[in-house]
Amino acid sequence: ATNMATMVLVIVVALTASAAWGAAAPGNMNGLYTIANPAGRGVEFNSEYATRLGAEYFDVYSIPIESHYAQVYWTMMDPVPLDPAIVARFANKTMAIVGYEVDQVFRTPDGDKSVPLYWAYNHHYEAYIVGANSKLQEVTGNAMDNMGRNHGATTFWAPAPSLANPDGTPDVQYFSEGNGGEFRKSYHGYPQGFAQLVYSPSHFNLQPMQIDTRNRDYNGTGYKAWTLPAESLAPQDASYSGLLECPCTTRIVKKWNTTYATTATGTCATAVDSLDECVQAITSIATKPSSATQTSNFSLPTGCLMTAEPDGSIAAIFNTRVTPVDCGASGKVVGHTGSLVNLTVLLDSTVQGGEVQITITGPNGVWFGVGFNAQAMEDQPYTIIVDGTGNVTERKLGDHDSGVQLSPRQVTVVSNTVTGTLRTVVLRRAFKGISPSHYTFDPSVGTIPFINAYGSTPTLSFHKARTAASLSMASTGGKTCVCNMGTHGTINGLPFEHTCASEPTGDLLQQKNPTCFIQTYVGGQLCCKHGTILLDADQPVDNRTMQYNLKFRFWFQEYTRASPSKPASHQDLTRFYFQTEAYASEYDVVPCPASTSRQDCVQEISARFQVHQMTGCKSTDPTCYGRDVNLIYAGGHCHAPACISLELYNQDTGDLLCRQVPVFGTGQQEQFDEVGYLAGIPPCLWGNATEGLEPPMLLHWNTNLLSIKRNNNTFGHYGEMASWQMRGVFV
Repeated sequence: ATNMATMVLVIVVALTASAAWGAAAPGNMNGLYTIANPAGRGVEFNSEYATRLGAEYFDVYSIPIESHYAQVYWTMMDPVPLDPAIVARFANKTMAIVGYEVDQVFRTPDGDKSVPLYWAYNHHYEAYIVGANSKLQEVTGNAMDNMGRNHGATTFWAPAPSLANPDGTPDVQYFSEGNGGEFRKSYHGYPQGFAQLVYSPSHFNLQPMQIDTRNRDYNGTGYKAWTLPAESLAPQDASYSGLLECPCTTRIVKKWNTTYATTATGTCATAVDSLDECVQAITSIATKPSSATQTSNFSLPTGCLMTAEPDGSIAAIFNTRVTPVDCGASGKVVGHTGSLVNLTVLLDSTVQGGEVQITITGPNGVWFGVGFNAQAMEDQPYTIIVDGTGNVTERKLGDHDSGVQLSPRQVTVVSNTVTGTLRTVVLRRAFKGISPSHYTFDPSVGTIPFINAYGSTPTLSFHKARTAASLSMASTGGKTCVCNMGTHGTINGLPFEHTCASEPTGDLLQQKNPTCFIQTYVGGQLCCKHGTILLDADQPVDNRTMQYNLKFRFWFQEYTRASPSKPASHQDLTRFYFQTEAYASEYDVVPCPASTSRQDCVQEISARFQVHQMTGCKSTDPTCYGRDVNLIYAGGHCHAPACISLELYNQDTGDLLCRQVPVFGTGQQEQFDEVGYLAGIPPCLWGNATEGLEPPMLLHWNTNLLSIKRNNNTFGHYGEMASWQMRGVFV
């Protein structure tokens, strides 16, 4: 990875003044915490790690992160050995990590001073404690393959394969719960008897995403806006910086291209949206339409249609009415194009078995030919060759050679005429090829790629000219549909790979959320890569930098493995994950109409999934596949300043499993209380009644779940998130 500073971490082990390892160390780093679902039956939940669990801790500081105003810091830091005392104590043993805390700090002679979120915004972090027998490796995968690691980036870090240890516990642990702006006052702890277990802890890895939002010309308290790019959605009087939403600036280069294809059967999976786009689509795949008409006709297929006119031209029709009518319906489709040779293919389904008529016009006196369903000779296509005297043969081309002549010949010559310098042959044959080497024509295929060439001699020899082209098939009499086959593009040279799931899994695609399409994507993580300056090209970068540290406090206990008479001291917590934004990893909060009152401006998205989809368990793994789950911890993740709530339901029973409401800062406290920013998101926690907790939530492998996320959308926001980061055990 490319780093702005030497990525070496400093590990500081903190003990009480007279304590040795094994003694409890009092004092949460960030004070007390709340949870979303306390039992409320006489026993109050105690969030103090030392007094409730008797846990010890060690602190981890990164070396300073240095950044300019509006600069993004998002990279994996180099691994660093843990303190030798920790390594020695847990060599060939398992550490039980029962919770952790996080802050961003200035380290001063007078102690650590918390860095306010309006100076440095923690978009998210990914932290790991890695055992001596393992290491991390960078791999690729989509948002659900990697279970949300690296928050939607195209690569993420995962443990390299390692040998099993005597305790049968993990060699790597991953920490990501409540890991955005809510990170400091969101509880990251577990009930008694549960932990994240790691064998022979050896080193620490950290991959933070930080955005520098500090106004260098203002030293007062609270947020004061400074230079913002044009795409920033923060209103003028906002208490937060629009930079934290990663607006795409004029420094970002965005490119895309939409492809289209025709179909004469069924309907389009993705329709063309307008008459203008319809004309553009037909022009790109065939020729410019001779006419273009918009209609609302119940007897026609919906969307963009093209039809062959008697004079050979193509007409464009855009039907705005939603109808059940399939494309085609005349039984005949035709394609015509001019390339090195002129080619017309007419497919007639009204004839028993289907009949194709092929018309080829090329130069008289020399050979010419067409190879179907190919873009190069190496595709080894079925090919029709017409020699200089008009003789017709069929061949199976080789890889850059003439291949073999097919016998018997399937095509019948209907006519063979010469006009001036051009020869035209009309051929007929059945749709289905008489051998595997003969191409089978399919009237449902909207586009037929082909190669064509001609020579300089009457008999087949090396070509004088060759090229690839394609035929777009249109219904004659009926209407051929023109379909949107997708838009592909890049942002700063990297592929745009947002995948928005269709209903019922997710509803961003149905809502046409701007994050799903590169054409409308104007803010979010894809415009926020490491080192990016979130200013427009004409806005200068201030040369003053800021330095600070990320600080982790890990709370741990000794682990005792199971014996014949006694279970293990702790159960290892498996990470479970799903996104309400369903594979997109982020989404836009779209502003409500200006006339709507603030309390009525609510945007809602939802996702439906089954328990097994959140486990990441493969069918080849008998330790988890098909097993039920006890849910122990559920933490939602969202960003300031619009997050209202996250809810998780058992859709089979209608029961609300977890409801999380973020706590926003008021500015009344000295730290962790910035106005307009999240102070924390209390998670749901299940355990024992003696700790003031509800019992663990049992979920079956195929239980249907429903997630609902609500945001205030008085103003628009980019890069919002709605993921569930959970922990539990298989039962």
